Amino acid sequence: MSARPPARSTWFTRPEADREAWNNFRRAAGALISAVDTDLQRHLNVGYTDIDALVHLSAADDHCQRMAPLARSVSRSPSALTRLVDRLENRGLVERTRQSATDVIVEITPDGLDLLAEAAPRVLAQVEERFWSRLSSDERDALSAICLKLIEGEPPDC
Repeated sequence: MSARPPARSTWFTRPEADREAWNNFRRAAGALISAVDTDLQRHLNVGYTDIDALVHLSAADDHCQRMAPLARSVSRSPSALTRLVDRLENRGLVERTRQSATDVIVEITPDGLDLLAEAAPRVLAQVEERFWSRLSSDERDALSAICLKLIEGEPPDC
């Protein structure tokens, strides 16, 4: 059995431009989401992922969605989504309905919609300041096309 090369040496076999592109993408996305999350935590005592889940539920037919597609929509594992929905349910922002042992539907409540309405201007202000205002229209279009290319082949949200 041959020895596996250390991860560091494997990482550095990629061209520097590739490593830089990945690191810059990761840092930019992380910094923006972290800024939005910090603002939401400070002013509304809610996190970005909580708001992201509420956005997906508010946009869904009848303001509800099954747990598995919701987990994919907010990029969380099923167990992480269960904890997130527990938090939201404890605050009265969503309700769960068990259809079967494995089929659970989550629905946003009026309080959840109210919180979303309160959070939306805060999120939009952060995204405007840290994203839209820093990119030209052509750059936003190019970034959108790149992101769509990156998610091609991902499982659908439904």
